[in-house]
Amino acid sequence: MSTRATRRLLSLFRASKAPAARNHFHPTSPVMDHKPQPQILHQYSKFRWKMIEQETTAENLSSTFRLITWNIDFQAPSGAVRMAAALKYLERLIAEAPPKLPVVIMLQEMTPTDLKLIQTAAWVRQQFNLTDIDTSNWQGGIYGTAVLIDRRLPIKTVYRVFYETHMQRDGLFVDLIMKRASDQHNQEVVIRVCCTHLESLRSDPSLRPAQVAVVAQQLHESSVHGGLVAGDLNAIEDFDRTLHAENNLKDAYLELGGQEDHEEGYTWGQQVHPELRERYGCTRMDKVLYCGQLRVERLQRVGVEVMVEESQRAKLREAGAIEYVTDHYGLMADIVVE
Repeated sequence: MSTRATRRLLSLFRASKAPAARNHFHPTSPVMDHKPQPQILHQYSKFRWKMIEQETTAENLSSTFRLITWNIDFQAPSGAVRMAAALKYLERLIAEAPPKLPVVIMLQEMTPTDLKLIQTAAWVRQQFNLTDIDTSNWQGGIYGTAVLIDRRLPIKTVYRVFYETHMQRDGLFVDLIMKRASDQHNQEVVIRVCCTHLESLRSDPSLRPAQVAVVAQQLHESSVHGGLVAGDLNAIEDFDRTLHAENNLKDAYLELGGQEDHEEGYTWGQQVHPELRERYGCTRMDKVLYCGQLRVERLQRVGVEVMVEESQRAKLREAGAIEYVTDHYGLMADIVVE
């Protein structure tokens, strides 16, 4: 990381420790009414990405899926190089998944260039539907979220809910049509999953509690059999540790026996400039929260020490930049519908 970039990151984090943080990303957004904003799903067919109708029925419903969530730092230099390496790594994760286990990939801090790279990946074209192929559904054109949904998972609805935010943040929801693990009759249930990137830094008042409440309201709707939210929750303050319980959600890491302030749970800090790590330590920013009739069978960190291609590293080293794909670890979880 260059000296200039390091200074900028330090200035952002100093602001995060202050009683209130100014907006470093985008002019203040108006208070949103939190109404769902429907989106069109996209599928690659006949040499191009096309809008498709959501599927409402399926012959063989799944009762399990694998979730992968990962934040790819949009501010890091050589973004296209980093995203290309991230996609190559994700391709390997997909290849290693059990053949009959469908996968949902949630990505945060995507840029317009990232979306283009995703669409050119052969494995994505063959196996996944996309929520976003451009920035038209984002609050701004700088960065946003996107979800890749295994084609074997029928989808009822895709929509966004905009938060009250200074940083273009929202919740991207996908309603999956699945069945209970014990069901032998293919009876459909709705599993609602949300990809989100909550407000960064500290502010007074903090916006993250209200943002989690907006998500929880959607997940707890009576028509939803089970709900899940995952992504970069920017959990950097003490109150962040209880937001899941205050909204009747379970924290997968804690439910599986994990403990706060343990190295095994940290997802940010290990892959940043040493000066940042020494000053601010490591944190569990990224989480998987859930409710309803779902069970998380396992949770593990992914994206650990994943670097850009060897041929690109020297250039980054010369610039003083970190060679890791991103500053976050990702998470991978296996979900069962009960």
